[in-house]
Amino acid sequence: MLLRERIVLTIAGLALAGGLAVVPAANAAPSARSTGSAAVAAATCSGWKEIHITGGRAKYRECTRTEKGKPQVNGTFQLWDTKHDGRSVQAYARTDYNHWYGDKVTWEHFYAWGDDKHPSGLIASGWREGDDFELVIELK
Repeated sequence: MLLRERIVLTIAGLALAGGLAVVPAANAAPSARSTGSAAVAAATCSGWKEIHITGGRAKYRECTRTEKGKPQVNGTFQLWDTKHDGRSVQAYARTDYNHWYGDKVTWEHFYAWGDDKHPSGLIASGWREGDDFELVIELK
C-alpha cells in the first residue's frame, strides 16, 4: 500500500508540474450490515477534497460499500472555471479496481465546465463496481 501511495504521489507531482492534476480518492473500508437475503455494507465516504490548477479547480469525494460481497464505489464532484479566458476545466472521472499490475476500469466519463461565473452542479458516477474513484482535471 505504501508503494502505491508513493507512485500516486510521484505521478501527481509530475502531472502538477505539467499543468495536469491526478488525484485518486482515499479508500475507506465500509462496515457490513445485513438486509435480508443480500449483505450490503453501509456506505463510507471520504471528506470533501479539492484539486487546484491554474484556471480551475474541483471538489470531490468518494464513497465505498460492499454489496453481495463485491466492492462498489461512488464518486461525486463539482468543477469551477476560475479564470475568464475562454478555456474550460475538463475532468476525466473513472471507477476501477486498483491492482498492483494495473487498473481494471469499470466506468469512465469526460466532463467539461467553462462558466467562470458559477460552479457546475454536483456530478456523480452512481454506484459502480470497483474500489477506487479517480478524478483528473486539466484546462483546455
